[in-house]
Amino acid sequence: MKSSDLIRLSGLAAVVAGALFIIINLITLLILNFAQESLEVLVRTAVSPIGGTLLVLGLIGLYARQSEVTGIIGVIGFLFALFGTVLALAGNGWANSLAYFGWALFGVSCWQARVYPPIATILLTIGALIAAPFSTIIAGDMSMAVYISVGANIVFNVAIAWLGFALFSGRSLGAEQTVKEE
Repeated sequence: MKSSDLIRLSGLAAVVAGALFIIINLITLLILNFAQESLEVLVRTAVSPIGGTLLVLGLIGLYARQSEVTGIIGVIGFLFALFGTVLALAGNGWANSLAYFGWALFGVSCWQARVYPPIATILLTIGALIAAPFSTIIAGDMSMAVYISVGANIVFNVAIAWLGFALFSGRSLGAEQTVKEE
């Protein structure tokens, strides 16, 4: 299998990860309104590790597609997002903040590299920056902060899925530029 095919498949992994986490966040909203926290914990326990693993695979492909043009901000963002996401999967709740900070930097580097759709990179950055301070909130807390956190996570995961789709379908701006140059 060619490396370009693996990179494209990592785009599919990002799409599926984004969709899984959007579903988890929508279930969280429903459960907050009906106070059945045990169902939310069950869904998160079953789906989050799969989504997180796919998210890591997607991140690797998203970075590989633009690695030559992202610069130091892209490398730092990639590493923070990668290690933060892996540590969060291992159960370190505070690692979510590191992951979101890394994803925000990664979004900035994506916007600067102009490889992916600009609106998707802006949504990624904004979603990560808003979700970061709320990432350690316990979902059972019925405060407005939980709703903000879930909303920011939905925006973030829509951006992940969008970037993944651009990578998988070959519709990233960098792919169009490569075709024009040939």
